[in-house]
Amino acid sequence: MNILNHDSIASEWLSGLDLAGKTVSVVIAGVEEVTVPEPRTGRQVRKVAVRFQAAKKALLLNATNAKALAKLFGLETEGWTGKGVMLRPENVQAFGATHCVVRVAGAAPVKM
Repeated sequence: MNILNHDSIASEWLSGLDLAGKTVSVVIAGVEEVTVPEPRTGRQVRKVAVRFQAAKKALLLNATNAKALAKLFGLETEGWTGKGVMLRPENVQAFGATHCVVRVAGAAPVKM
């Protein structure tokens, strides 16, 4: 059993642990605004989610990844669909703990 798929832990959002220590290439299927609970307060907040072709989970953008994607593909998210991107896991210190997060690692070629 993959513990990350268990109902008590599973999330619809991509995490660094989902990448299993590997850099992966994905193609952006779309970008949308979503409302999600803020983990520390439970307050509803608006976030931007990036969905990928052939992937079950979407990536909620933080400032670091949003800026990286904007640098690669431009400020207008409508232009990101169909673009290839590499994602990698990274351990970061935040909120008093170490977290495995997703980082945008660069553009990736798109196979036609």
